[in-house]
Amino acid sequence: MEKAPGLGRQYANCDHGLEMANPPALTFECLDEHHADGLYSGFVDEQVTQFTAEKLPGSLEALRREFAEFHGGAPADSQQIWMNWAIRATPAQELVGTLQATVFADGAVWVGYKLIRSAWGKGIATAALKWLLGELAVHCPGKAVCAAADTRNYASLRVLQKCGFTYVRTEAAEIRGVPTMDHIYQYLLPFRE
Repeated sequence: MEKAPGLGRQYANCDHGLEMANPPALTFECLDEHHADGLYSGFVDEQVTQFTAEKLPGSLEALRREFAEFHGGAPADSQQIWMNWAIRATPAQELVGTLQATVFADGAVWVGYKLIRSAWGKGIATAALKWLLGELAVHCPGKAVCAAADTRNYASLRVLQKCGFTYVRTEAAEIRGVPTMDHIYQYLLPFRE
C-alpha cells in the first residue's frame, strides 16, 4: 500500500516555484479517522458540500469510517494511489479541511480539497493546493493534474486559476441526483531537472 508523500511538512517551508504573498501557515497530516472529530461539525454544514457530489456525513462515526478507508489506501485491485491529508492552520493547529490527490490506473492525476466554512476566503485553499502541486511535482514530474469544479462555485474556480490551472472543458455532472455542470481544469507539473 502506498502512503502519502511529504507528511507533516509546512507550506511555508516548501519552495516549489509557486509563490504567494504572505501565504497562511499550514501543516498537512496523513488523514486518518481521528481527524473526523475535529472536522465533523464543519463538514455537516450544507454550504460546505453544496457544489460537490459528496453526501453530508450521516454521523461522526460514519465520517471516522470514511477517513479510515482513505487512510487505508485504494483497494489493491483498483491500481489507484490515494493520497489524503488533513489541513491545519497554524499557530492554533485548528483543523480546517482536507486535501486529496488520486492517481488512477491510467496515470491520470486528480486533486480536490474541502474546507470548513470558517476557513473560506483566507487563502487556505490556494496555499494548500499550491503545496500539493509541489508535492506532486516531486513524485509525478511532467504529469497533467486535473480538477473539477461546479460552474457555480466561483471561489473554487478562482483558486484553480490562481494556482495556474487552465480551463480544458465543461461537462455534465450530478450533485445528489440534480444535473449540474463542471468546469474541468488542468495543471502541467514541471519535469525534474
